Amino acid sequence: MFSDELKLAAAPIMAEIHKHPFVQGITNGHVDKAALIFYVQQDYQYLSEFIKIYANAITKLTDRNEMTFFANSIDFILNSEIHPHHVFCDVAGVQYEDLQHATPAPKAYLYESHMYRAADTGSLMNILAAFLPCPWTYGEIARQQVAQNANTDDNPFKSWIDFYAGTENDADESLSKRVFSWIDRLASEATSEQRTQAKQFFLKSCELEWQFWEQAFYQQDWHFKSIISQPEAQQS
Repeated sequence: MFSDELKLAAAPIMAEIHKHPFVQGITNGHVDKAALIFYVQQDYQYLSEFIKIYANAITKLTDRNEMTFFANSIDFILNSEIHPHHVFCDVAGVQYEDLQHATPAPKAYLYESHMYRAADTGSLMNILAAFLPCPWTYGEIARQQVAQNANTDDNPFKSWIDFYAGTENDADESLSKRVFSWIDRLASEATSEQRTQAKQFFLKSCELEWQFWEQAFYQQDWHFKSIISQPEAQQS
C-alpha cells in the first residue's frame, strides 16, 4: 500500500521527532516557559492558515461526505485544538489571548507556504499528503508517551498527551487511518509521477513538523525581525 511506503520513508524523521528535546520535555513534564509561549504563538498562526487550506480542499470536492470530513476538521481546529494550547499556556502562566497576534517565524512561514503550494497543485492527493503529517506525528508522539506512562497525574502535560492520544487511538476511524486510506484510494488511480509528487509533499511536511518543534524549543525567529515587522510607511 502507498500509505505503508509513506510511513516507511518517514520513519527516520518520526524517530527524530520522538527524540526532540521539546517532545521529551512534554514526556518528562519539564519544558521551558519561553519555548511553550513561542510554540503557542506560532501554532495559533499556523492552524489559522490550516483552516484556509481545508476550505480550499472543499472547493475541489463533489462528494458531500468528503466535504463533511474537511468541514469537521475545520470545526475541530476552531473548537477543540485550542485545548492543548491552553495546557501550554497554563503551564507557562500566560493568557492564551495574549499569544494570538504573533508574526509567523521563518519555519512556520515556510510550512504555511508549503501547504499552499500543495493546494495550488489542484491535486487532492497532494493536499492530503501535505496535511497528514500534522495529525499523524502528533498521534504517534502521544501514543508513545502513553506507552511510556508519561500521562500520569503529576505530569503538567497529562491533558495534552491524553488529548492527542484520544484523537489517534487504535480505532479504525481514527483521523490518520482514514486519511491514509483515502490517499491509498487516490494513489491506486494515480500515475507514478503523481505518487512521487505526493510522497514529496508528505515527507517535507514531516520534516517541517520536526522543524516546528525545533523553532519553538530554541525560539528561532526572524534575525531581522525589527526591520521586517516595520509598517510599510516606515520602510519607504
